[in-house]
Amino acid sequence: MAADNRKQIIVRIKPEMLEKLTRLADNEYRSVNGEIEYLVSQAVSSGNGGIYDEDFFGSVAAFIWDGAERELIPMHVTDPVRLVDLKQYEEEKQTVVNNTRAFLQGLPAQNVLLYGDRGTGKSSTVHAIVNEYKDDGLRLIEVKKKDIITLPRLMNAISFAGKKYKFVIFIDDLTFVEGQDNYGELKAVLEGSALHLGNVLVYATTNRRHLIKENASDRHNDMHESDLRQEQMSLSDRFGIVVTYVNPDKKEFFDILKEVLNDRGIYMPDDVLAVEAERFCLEKGGRSPRGVQQLAGIIEARLKLK
Repeated sequence: MAADNRKQIIVRIKPEMLEKLTRLADNEYRSVNGEIEYLVSQAVSSGNGGIYDEDFFGSVAAFIWDGAERELIPMHVTDPVRLVDLKQYEEEKQTVVNNTRAFLQGLPAQNVLLYGDRGTGKSSTVHAIVNEYKDDGLRLIEVKKKDIITLPRLMNAISFAGKKYKFVIFIDDLTFVEGQDNYGELKAVLEGSALHLGNVLVYATTNRRHLIKENASDRHNDMHESDLRQEQMSLSDRFGIVVTYVNPDKKEFFDILKEVLNDRGIYMPDDVLAVEAERFCLEKGGRSPRGVQQLAGIIEARLKLK
């Protein structure tokens, strides 16, 4: 076991400061000493007390928020998807595009919940929009569900970069298990003063109509069900725009597949392609734009393999 080389020092702290540190430590599930050590390390390593200036966001467009270390990790390699690559779903895409453009122009813009079937391009839409508007100052920060509780720290960390950049906080696959308390943190952020500053929006995706999943043992408790519905509505209402993505039908799947293959310079007779598409969908047990990409890749590899 490695030796602990940390040195002990005496720190003089005012009582009111100790109370604040204790609350911070409790929120982060660590000791007061651990909280002090964390805050000191952040200030020393960043040189600015954990606050990121505009220069930090100049080289890349996407970041991941590390909630444990309370730091932003630049993503130098990201999904290169563009809006033109996402076939169909034109109305859904345009809704998110219009909201993002309003955001960048300083006009009223809304937090967005992209809801619908798996594999329909919800996450890809968000990534494509960032790729489309990164030169206009749009930056994406992905936050994992487990790190939602640290969102206030993130808001503070990016507060000094709002003049030049606009931030989309992206939460993928947003669902809470009833009994977890971190959705309260998200509600607070969605309605909090940080968003009213005009430099932050939340874009989230989910496969569930209700963001909070109830426990089976509580489904027959009328009072519990009423409270849960209120919580679900309260959280969902924080998103001003809800965009719904549904899986394509047989014809739509075929049309998307043809467009994707055409982009790749691959052309096949409709009757041959239709048979292959239907066989693939039967084997997969459903149709989705993600399935289109998979089948297109299979076809391209087969035709071009030497």
